[in-house]
Amino acid sequence: MKDHEKYERYAKRIALFNGLSPEEVSNILHQGEFFYFGQGKTIFHKGQRGSALFIVFSGTVDIYNDERKIAQCRVGDAFGEMSVLDHRPHTATAAAATDVKLFTLSESQINEILHQRVAVRFLLNVTHLLSGHLADTNSQLAQLQHIIWNYEHGRPPHTTPPTPPHA
Repeated sequence: MKDHEKYERYAKRIALFNGLSPEEVSNILHQGEFFYFGQGKTIFHKGQRGSALFIVFSGTVDIYNDERKIAQCRVGDAFGEMSVLDHRPHTATAAAATDVKLFTLSESQINEILHQRVAVRFLLNVTHLLSGHLADTNSQLAQLQHIIWNYEHGRPPHTTPPTPPHA
C-alpha cells in the first residue's frame, strides 16, 4: 500500500484525523511516536500526571476507575487527551487488554501542530472527542441515577421511574 493511501485510510478511520488530508496526517504522524504495550501492561495510572494523548492503532485498551472497567478503546479511538489539555492528573488507569500499538503526541508536539494550518481541524476533532466522552459519561450517570431511584423506592432496578409533572 502506498503511503498516500495509508494516510488517507487513517484520515477516515481515526476520529482525530477526520477531515485532514493525507499529507496533514503524515505530518502529524511524523511528529509523534509509536509505542507497543504487551497485554496486561499499564499505560498510565490514575493520579499520574498526563503527558501524552494516545491513539490506538492496533489492539484494545481498557480504561479503569480503581478496579472497575469504565471504557474500552479500540483501533482509531483516542484517550488521555483530558490530562494533556487541562494539566491535571489522569482520572483513570489505562491498561492494554491485548497487545497494542499506540501513537502518542506529547503536549509540546500538540502545541507544534496547533501552530500549523491543520490546527483548526485538529482542535475541532479533539472537541468532538471530548464531547463524545462527556455524552457517554452523562448516559452512564443517568443510568446510575435511575438505578438509585429504583433502589430508594423499593422497585426492581429496571423499572422506569414516573415522569415528574410539568410546572
